Amino acid sequence: MAKKEKNYDQIDFKIIQELSKDARKSVAKIANEIDINERTVRRRIEKLIDDNTLRITTIVDPSSFGYNAIADINLKVDEAVYDEFVEDCKANPNVCYIATGWGKANLSIETRFLDNDDMYNFINKTLPETNGAEVINYFIIPKIIYNIDEWLPVQDDFKEE
Repeated sequence: MAKKEKNYDQIDFKIIQELSKDARKSVAKIANEIDINERTVRRRIEKLIDDNTLRITTIVDPSSFGYNAIADINLKVDEAVYDEFVEDCKANPNVCYIATGWGKANLSIETRFLDNDDMYNFINKTLPETNGAEVINYFIIPKIIYNIDEWLPVQDDFKEE
């Protein structure tokens, strides 16, 4: 695999680090902390957002609302119903992640439920009764150790100034 060209530099790295600590931190505070002009910081943040490199968003912890029964489910979904199935998953409040895949399973979903009975019924009744969808395997997740909202690029991913 070819190495990706580094499109961002150490200033971008410092800005991302500061925003990861507190996404509500003002541009003025970030500029002061990394000793860069405020206008430069504002322009850099706008570019990171415009390039879809960075999203400033709200992340809700499902466990705060009692959604502690978690399962990752790998499915084989027929091409004829694939798009409709994906749309149904998006509309299902228990589905919080959907990804396409290669291999025996072509779709992976992460689900969260209020209790194990709801999770059991979804995996063993709802999905098997869905036309064109087959559960290949699933994993019950007792604890998430590290999540995407905690991931950050490393300093080597950025060009030297």
